[in-house]
Amino acid sequence: MSKKEQNHSIAPVPELAIQKQWSEVRRGTVFTLRNGASLRVLSPGRWNRMPGPDFRNAKLELNGTQIRGDVEVHGKTSDWIAHGHGDDPAYGGVILHVVRHDDTSPSNVAFLPEAAVLVLPEADESDAKTNEMPHAACAAFFAKMTPDELEKFLCDAGADRLRLRADDRLRLMISAGTTKAFLSAVAEQLGVPDNREVFRTLAERLREYQEDELTAHFEALAWGESGLLPDPAVDKRLTGDGCALASAWWDEWWPLRKNGGEGLFFKRTCRPLNSPERRLAMLGAVGRTFLPDPCGQLAGILKRGSTDLILETIQERLGGGEAFWNAHTSFRSAELKRHAALFGRPRVESLFADVILPVLAAYAKLIHDELLETRVFELFRTMPPLQSNLVVRRMQSLCLPGRKNPATSAAAQQGLIHLYKTHCEAQSSDCGACKLYHSFASEP
Repeated sequence: MSKKEQNHSIAPVPELAIQKQWSEVRRGTVFTLRNGASLRVLSPGRWNRMPGPDFRNAKLELNGTQIRGDVEVHGKTSDWIAHGHGDDPAYGGVILHVVRHDDTSPSNVAFLPEAAVLVLPEADESDAKTNEMPHAACAAFFAKMTPDELEKFLCDAGADRLRLRADDRLRLMISAGTTKAFLSAVAEQLGVPDNREVFRTLAERLREYQEDELTAHFEALAWGESGLLPDPAVDKRLTGDGCALASAWWDEWWPLRKNGGEGLFFKRTCRPLNSPERRLAMLGAVGRTFLPDPCGQLAGILKRGSTDLILETIQERLGGGEAFWNAHTSFRSAELKRHAALFGRPRVESLFADVILPVLAAYAKLIHDELLETRVFELFRTMPPLQSNLVVRRMQSLCLPGRKNPATSAAAQQGLIHLYKTHCEAQSSDCGACKLYHSFASEP
């Protein structure tokens, strides 16, 4: 049978099935690559459900040398070309190309990545255990903890995360001032997950303006410097309220402009209700609501009683003046059939836990207000859990299997994220190199 006939006789395998098989590869598994090299899997990486390589932050040992990077999975090697990955910089960190069939040939080898190629054999369906997601090595130690012990451990880890984030904000407060540090923290958080770096760059641009300019013109400056503000003089798709709003901000920003909104590229991989425009509208609303002196205003709100009352107050203040963005996803979009509030309760809760509390913890240190610092940590530890996210769910599955609702507070959830960032992500989920696991294992 000719090679061409062999290729036609190969039944295509769904990439999802190969991805699942790779995700279940046991740590320590050794493969032989097509070039004869030895590959030992220390961690297959984090399964990525967003655009980009299929697995992020894998840790491998290639002929005895440890390497870290991304893994891309395909049915056959030439799919790399068919999918256009060669021209996409997002795939520049791929260290391993996992395929079911290798169809490399003299005619296509120049267009394939230099990454090592692993032809993954079909799974042995008779071994049921290979279809189980392995738990993290620390799961056995967490299983011995009572619910109260586990909650305390996670809350302490969450408090440690809060302190570290407060230290980062404090450094920026010292160099740029409290107002600009606060706005930068808000911008960075609103960019999560796909546009964090872009929003960080936008925040840097906004820090070039004087505080009185930010106070008087923040929304217009944010829109202008983002590059997302359409020019009503040339954009014929603008109509009605969208055109009026863009015109007003354009006229306000143009005489003050510094960078002209050049060079920022926003990814659009999210739902329309989370569009970059709506995220930027949130940033504008925060600035309009709390400038000037956002830290002073928010510190005052923290004295109002329960967490629920504080969140209600913040949501009410942020909700004013958002008629257009409650009904649109961009300047050019049609009005939504069902209006969606720019600041729903989950968004306010996330903003409070991820931005406001760390910023106010830093502010309390800056002005030596021990009562405010105590209040911040008190609210943090008693705040109910937020909406779950991928990291929290992953940690619960890998480290706390069988536990029902193991994180019963926002602080405990933050603790899980802290453990993931500090240990799992830092070591590419290689439990053998995890300091936390070894600290548990060394206990008598």
